[in-house]
Order: sequence, then C-alpha cells, then structure tokens
Amino acid sequence: MGSRTEILAKIKTNKPNLIETPIIEPQVFDEGLNLIEEFTKKVEAVGGQVVPITYEMDIHTEIKTLFPDTALNFSTLEKAISFNTLSLDNIEKPQELEDLDVLVLESPLGVAENGAVWVNDTSFPIRVLPFITKHLVLVLGKNDIVPYMHQAYDTLNDFNFGVFISGPSKTADIEQSLVIGAHGALSLTILLKND
Repeated sequence: MGSRTEILAKIKTNKPNLIETPIIEPQVFDEGLNLIEEFTKKVEAVGGQVVPITYEMDIHTEIKTLFPDTALNFSTLEKAISFNTLSLDNIEKPQELEDLDVLVLESPLGVAENGAVWVNDTSFPIRVLPFITKHLVLVLGKNDIVPYMHQAYDTLNDFNFGVFISGPSKTADIEQSLVIGAHGALSLTILLKND
C-alpha cells in the first residue's frame, strides 16, 4: 500500500461525526440597517463603486460613459447588440478572452453586510468571464439586497456554479502592499437600479 493510499484510508476512518446545521434566526441579528447605505459603504470599502441608475437610463450608454476607451466589451443584458464588440460563439478556450475590457452581468442578489454580489452560470455562458475581464459591471436591483449572508444563502438554489463577488480582485500578500487586479478584474462597478 502506497503512502497516498494509506493517508487517504486513515482520513476516511477518522471522519468526525456529522452535526446538524444550526438554526439561525435572522431577526436576532437585525440592526435596522439602511440596506442601500450599508451595501454602498461596504462595496466602496473593498474597492468597488456603486452607481445608481433608473429604468429610463440606457445601461449600456451609462457604461460607455464610465469606460469610454474600451475595445472589447460583452454584456449578457438585453439590447446589448450595439455594446457587444465580442462574440462568444467562436471562443474555443478561455485564454481567448484575455483582452476583454468590460463585462456586464445581471445579478439577482446582493448582501449589505459585506457588499457581496451573487452571480452564477445561468447569467454568463463561460465561467471564466467575471474573473478574466478588466472591468466587471454588475447590475443589481435595490430590492434584491438582503441584510446578511444568512438570508442570501436561504435564497440560493438551482445553479451549477456560482460565486459571491465583493470588490475587484485584490491581494496584500506581495510585500504587504495592496495590489488591485492581481488575480482578476481591475475594477468592480455595481449599477444599482430602482425596482
């Protein structure tokens, strides 16, 4: 028996007993937060920006104003034909997307406690998209923000792959200096729309 097999066998026999997931009563944590203010504050604290929009505004025109000098753009929103300068139909491997400037996705859920926004693979066709783009734009409804992660997890279902994204990519592991965009998007903009 090899050491790998031996180690895995020992791990298998030493599994702890499963315990029930605790029942968490969300009202215990309720602080009466202004969800929009708290969400905005947390997004800005982690390096993102929140831009309020209304239904009368053309989202793609607003994005072009925010990012005027971009060549490769892709949006999964409706009416994106004039915005999209890239077609995903002929993409054979994720590396072909390395020059993507702006990606626009719609999100069904935001969390005030940490400024996180949920995206899953039902809203984008290639999993690497939110991580390979230079600028990530997420469109979120004001009424889709919940106070805490407890409530967020209660709403999640029917997805194969999904992530909470909070701010642009960042690390401080390199000489204890904060580096934005080290592993992914250089910027995160959340377009917060009135419902």
